[in-house]
Amino acid sequence: MKKFNVIDVLELSELQNFDENWNLTKCVSSIIDTSDARQIIIHMLDIWNKVNTDAKPIWIDLIERAGFYPYYVDKIQSKNEVAEPSTQAQIRTSFFKSDYLQNVYFHEQQKEIEQALNNDRNVAVSAPTSFGKSLLIEEIVARKQFENILIIQPTLALIDETRRKLKKYSTYYNIVVNTRQIPQEQNIFILTAERVLEFPKLPTIDFFVIDEFYKISNRLNDSRIDALNIALLNIMKEKPQAMFLTPSVDSLSKKFREKYDIDFFKTDYALVNTNIIEVRNRNNNYFSNGDKKIKLFKLLKEQNAPSIVYVKSPNEAYKLANEYLNWLENSNNIPNPNLEVFEWMDQNISPDWQLKRLLQNGIGAHNGALPRHIVTTEIDLFNDGHLKVLFATASLIEGVNTVAKNMFIYSQNKGNDLIDFFDFANIRGRAGRMGHYFTGNVFLFNKEPDSENFTIDVPSVDQSEVSDEILVNIPDTDVVDKERKEQLNYDIDSELQVIIKDNLISVKGQKALYRFILENYLYLDYLKWRNIPSYEQLWKTLYLGYKFLKEKDNEGYTQHKAVTALKLVNEPLPQVINEQKIYFENQNYKDPLNSAINSILKFQRNEANFKIPKLLAVIESIQKYVFETKKIEDYGDYTFLASLLENEKVDERFQFLIDYGVPSSAIKKISKKIPEDIGGDSNIIRYLKSNLDNINSHLLSYEKTLIRKALI
Repeated sequence: MKKFNVIDVLELSELQNFDENWNLTKCVSSIIDTSDARQIIIHMLDIWNKVNTDAKPIWIDLIERAGFYPYYVDKIQSKNEVAEPSTQAQIRTSFFKSDYLQNVYFHEQQKEIEQALNNDRNVAVSAPTSFGKSLLIEEIVARKQFENILIIQPTLALIDETRRKLKKYSTYYNIVVNTRQIPQEQNIFILTAERVLEFPKLPTIDFFVIDEFYKISNRLNDSRIDALNIALLNIMKEKPQAMFLTPSVDSLSKKFREKYDIDFFKTDYALVNTNIIEVRNRNNNYFSNGDKKIKLFKLLKEQNAPSIVYVKSPNEAYKLANEYLNWLENSNNIPNPNLEVFEWMDQNISPDWQLKRLLQNGIGAHNGALPRHIVTTEIDLFNDGHLKVLFATASLIEGVNTVAKNMFIYSQNKGNDLIDFFDFANIRGRAGRMGHYFTGNVFLFNKEPDSENFTIDVPSVDQSEVSDEILVNIPDTDVVDKERKEQLNYDIDSELQVIIKDNLISVKGQKALYRFILENYLYLDYLKWRNIPSYEQLWKTLYLGYKFLKEKDNEGYTQHKAVTALKLVNEPLPQVINEQKIYFENQNYKDPLNSAINSILKFQRNEANFKIPKLLAVIESIQKYVFETKKIEDYGDYTFLASLLENEKVDERFQFLIDYGVPSSAIKKISKKIPEDIGGDSNIIRYLKSNLDNINSHLLSYEKTLIRKALI
């Protein structure tokens, strides 16, 4: 039997000769369970219209033999194919059909995991991006056998994406995405780890999922590690069935697997191929500086399919996107002159926002500091074909699913650090998409990182390298370093221990803050504010937080944070942006308007929506404890300001709509039209559905569209 070189086969653009097909199918049949065979079959699917017609029934049989049942069923049900499945094939195919998802067929290794779940096993799955891990989540939901399902996602963008996929089950399950929603009898909780810990009276969870499970590892040095580890401890002590999903890693903590009796599935099984293209000059060296940029632009212009360009930072994303637009010839042909989102941008940001000009020309620039609904809209525009190119940072690569044929890995950094092999593999995996592009192209502008072993450690279980914040949350019976935990709790009573543990921020910093307030409480009247504080009250309060909890002892730094936070609370967003623009003009910034927009949106998303409310909550809990122990009833309550910042001044009743992808501008308008006695997300949604026509007259068309999507 003739041997074939896989690389040569993957370069074929057609295979019209029957004898060549016959020889290749014999070879593939002999190695059908290997990665090489799967790559060849996927490539044949990619060039299907140029494969010999008489050979196609043989290839269809091999597609079935490889376990690619989603592709196989598509072929045998196609009117264009003449393939009569054997009785054996029909029996096998019916075995791979989901009993709960309509017209859904698992591929071979999805079915293996589904069977383990069906046998009540806990599973961890390490698989490529194109494996179809999210389908396993939907299978569990569709069974309707669990009362309460918890899905932890690392980002708000992924929470919204998951909610949209699962909202078809909302007639049976109450879908909960934030801590203010009220659980019912059957619930799907889709939350970040932080929200899990903040949730009041979370019911007992029957099925537990952590997506992007690798983020629990110490290796990443991520600020979310502590919350994810503690959420794991809290939920797993109730012994739910569990599933942990991650992109390809090599191994998983042995202690973790043994503690929770987990079956670990590691596979390279993928339903798309990845074609790595090293971008080099005629001397076989990598491009640099201006030559590198021009080569990128030329390659982008040549592509007919959607492309993502990975860059290291939001600034570089905007810079390269604008330079690419300026480089393109004939900019008179604007593909997106009248997108609905533009009217919203004009009224709520600025008519001259650089992102608007880019979107008009079919180019996106994505980063995590954009408003949540803009992030979702930009991804939808890209997936729907309105944007041909998307310049993106790691927030997109790690955040949501995209439909891209091409991935350009332009930067070799992730922020200030070099991307490692795991980052590279994750970025690379975004090229191609099952059901859209059988082969994804990865254009590599830098040296591929060396392959290395990535074992997911679980600090809360392994305890070989565990933070103070996780350690104080580990039950005493499970703690390895008991002396260290005792030292952390030394000289504070049990009530304060609980406060410090629940705050989930520097234990040593909290104890230092406590001692400072205890020693100086007679002189700290500036902490005793409620509702909206004065500038002096806020900056002095925040200063304690930054000094003790973030080790940032800088009054000017804190004063700037306080000024901007109060502006966001007291002024419309466009006014805040304009004031920042004037400041930047006086500082001789090159592009003061867009610098101001980027600065304020970044502050709003990172500081106002998260960091400042977190600091205020911690300071409030400790100062309240000190004043109460001293029999002083006058203490600070920062919840009102924190809520305004965190939810962009949206009334508490309607804050869930922000997580449903509705702009705060629209929520403020519709909140005035809903009677005050209507509360609870399901009642509000019901009222909106019945009265949408009356409310619509006050909304922009973009706002109407997003509200309709949220109500479906």
